[in-house]
Amino acid sequence: MKAVTLLLAAAAFGAHANHDEHESHSHGAHEHGHGHLNLVVDGDQLMIELQAPAADLVGFEHAAKSDEEKVQYAKAVARLQQPDALFRFDPAAGCKLTQQELQAAKEEHDHDHDHDKAASDEHEHHHDHDEAGHADMGAMYTYTCATPVKLTGLEATLFSVYPSLEKLSVQGILPTGQTAAELTPSANKLSW
Repeated sequence: MKAVTLLLAAAAFGAHANHDEHESHSHGAHEHGHGHLNLVVDGDQLMIELQAPAADLVGFEHAAKSDEEKVQYAKAVARLQQPDALFRFDPAAGCKLTQQELQAAKEEHDHDHDHDKAASDEHEHHHDHDEAGHADMGAMYTYTCATPVKLTGLEATLFSVYPSLEKLSVQGILPTGQTAAELTPSANKLSW
């Protein structure tokens, strides 16, 4: 399991570092309609990390203030807790969800920080949103597959759950090597 975690961290770091490199160019790291999917297959383990703008997963990016927004936020969290509605695998692989961790934007965390400049410079202000108040959310899912040789791809069914999500940039570490792809509502299958 530690090997899978290390591999996923390496994939996530590679995607984040590559994305940071492009941040200073024509577009920033936060692009509405564009999510990121990192995956690692190691033995009988499959780990998936999903990150997307809160605007696409919740419908807004600021802290939920009204009762209506709090209900909407709770529904978004509940949807992330149901990965079977987001991803589909070949049933013959026998993959069962064994662990999940939400990386949800904090309801109470809006961008009115009281950081002083020195403290801000010291830790470089690393939150899951940029200076304009854009928030990302996501989740990590770990599956154990009874017949991993039958795990030959995934279908991203999350496009029907999140209609404003237009594409997913995928990076993966598979038994056959590394992969990168872009999934869309009309091309939502990844095979390996």
